[in-house]
Amino acid sequence: MAAYQLAQQALAGEFAARWAEVLAAVEAREIAGSLTELEAEYAAAIRESAAASYGLSAAFYRLVRALETGRVIGGPGYRPNSSLGSLWADFNRASGKRTGSGPREELPVDTRNPFPTEDLAREARRAEETFRHEVAVRVEKHERERAGRGSAALDDAELVAWEKEFLESVKTGSTGAGGMLVQDGGRDMIHTALQDDPGAIGYFRVTDAGPCYFCALMAGRGAVYKSKRTAAFGAHPHCHCQAVPIFSRRYQLPAENGTFSRMWSDFGGGSLADWRTYYGKTTKT
Repeated sequence: MAAYQLAQQALAGEFAARWAEVLAAVEAREIAGSLTELEAEYAAAIRESAAASYGLSAAFYRLVRALETGRVIGGPGYRPNSSLGSLWADFNRASGKRTGSGPREELPVDTRNPFPTEDLAREARRAEETFRHEVAVRVEKHERERAGRGSAALDDAELVAWEKEFLESVKTGSTGAGGMLVQDGGRDMIHTALQDDPGAIGYFRVTDAGPCYFCALMAGRGAVYKSKRTAAFGAHPHCHCQAVPIFSRRYQLPAENGTFSRMWSDFGGGSLADWRTYYGKTTKT
């Protein structure tokens, strides 16, 4: 589970590094004329890492399911005569680390394919909308502000600092939102597969170290059973939470989830804003 989460986080990091390299090659005063090229680079970086996220999640889902049910599920990535050993090998390959191994006895097969087909058009639209909001809109606002500054010299210290702050805001916003889309490639796949897999019960949320108040609250719910159709997995920019599928009542929640659950109980109820304040104060003590 930890290896899966770290591998997904690493994919977001790979996207961030690639995008940072692209932005580093563009001067603030040139960015407005480079939006078309930048959008293409942004979408390509997201697409590549999101596809890897999808493949990693499929390997993780299939492995967890086999460990809990003793059966292997069909769909993308399925190989005939699969065993726990081969499923571990597939996951190790997808995560980039050797995290486990298993016996080579062939597993019974559930031929149903619960995995959704990657919706490339939807992914492209989401990348386009994200780029528009996090890059293009910021650039348009910056250009208007630049025009209002008049003909200040480009080597003016105040102007240099202003341009640097602008580029950093573009980088931070677009990287966080893009990283969310990358990991959503796998998160959406797992959430959809759970709904279409008769052998699945639900999922629980695992967080990274020091999660925000929202993620802590969601993790504190414990298991979310798939009969609760409205309880979709919610993520946000710079979020590295993941959904761990459940296939039996023998699941065990991470200790952190129990901690967040107790914190919510001690909180005693109130608005989300009240919880945010309470959580902030509690985690600082």
